[in-house]
Amino acid sequence: MSWQSEEQLQKIDDAIASGDFLMGQGNEQRALEAYAHVAEMAPDRIEPWVKMASVHAAATRYQEAIPFYERALGVESDHFETRVGLAICKEGLGDFLSAEEHYKKAIEIRANYAEVYYNLGYLYQKQKLYESAAQQYEKAVTLKPRFIQALANWGLVWDRLHDPGKAVEIYQRALSIKKDEAPIFVRLGSSFMKMSQYEKAKAAFESALTLGAARWSVFHDMGVIYEQEGAPERALTFYRRALSMRKGASETHFRIAGVLKELGKRGEAVSHFRQAISLDPDNANAHYGLAQVLLAQGDAEEGTKLLSTFSTLKEYEGRLVPLKRAVEMAPRDPQAAYDLAMLHMEYGRMQKGLTILQRILKMHPDFTKAKDRIEESR
Repeated sequence: MSWQSEEQLQKIDDAIASGDFLMGQGNEQRALEAYAHVAEMAPDRIEPWVKMASVHAAATRYQEAIPFYERALGVESDHFETRVGLAICKEGLGDFLSAEEHYKKAIEIRANYAEVYYNLGYLYQKQKLYESAAQQYEKAVTLKPRFIQALANWGLVWDRLHDPGKAVEIYQRALSIKKDEAPIFVRLGSSFMKMSQYEKAKAAFESALTLGAARWSVFHDMGVIYEQEGAPERALTFYRRALSMRKGASETHFRIAGVLKELGKRGEAVSHFRQAISLDPDNANAHYGLAQVLLAQGDAEEGTKLLSTFSTLKEYEGRLVPLKRAVEMAPRDPQAAYDLAMLHMEYGRMQKGLTILQRILKMHPDFTKAKDRIEESR
């Protein structure tokens, strides 16, 4: 740092304070001007660069923030806030590798800061790297045992890793800390559903509803529970409430159709089966259910056609299973993800395939097969 008199140092401090005051008043532009003035007076001071970067980052102008953060790193390469800020910007711009690198460097600088482990975990979670995410959330909770959001997401990634029992354990731990977390009750109920523990799921969902979590998934799953309990009319009440919240829910239409079919209301059932298929052409069970009703009514032509489509969809689903498992076993392997994308595209599910290819390139920018296939689809 170049030598500066006490008077110059005071001017710099006053200009920074002025910028902070202006930001507090919501005057972003004038604050940026004040920080820029400091940068002109003292380019080797890190504060103005970080503050200008932070203003842009807070407004999600990530591309504009990055040069200021990089200038700050030129002043102090191991500056914690700058590394975190750069990670957030890179993440916001979809640059997974760079975001991961900056989060890891931030952890090297300050290894006892729970929130950075949480951020890195969430970065992994968004890329479906669930095992890596679970490791980071566990570290965050070890450092900050009452970190509710980290506990909630830690449970969720275990659920995604097909271990709902572990998820339940973590959710219950979170609820022992904060008993009124409605979203966690929703997740807890969902994990119990996967374990076919319907009474426990119902209790969790009822708690969620009491706390105001009136979500589509809660009403849908409550419908499933009452259907399992042999209470079709009660199930219909919940399914219809779910549909009032999400009219485009193919699975809810399918469930309603099944209940109506069992109640002998075949005309209404047909309508809901058709809605389910219209909303999700890959809903194999809806194709089968509608085929059965139509065949029973003597419509052999459409019924047979639907059964043929059902057969194709089940073949597609059957081929997906090992490929999805391969991706789950090796989530960073670009070839495994590429093979999955190709199967989606083979069956005409172009957007599903393209989404996977784009995710591959976030982690493996030089994986040319993914680049070439995206180009071919344009």
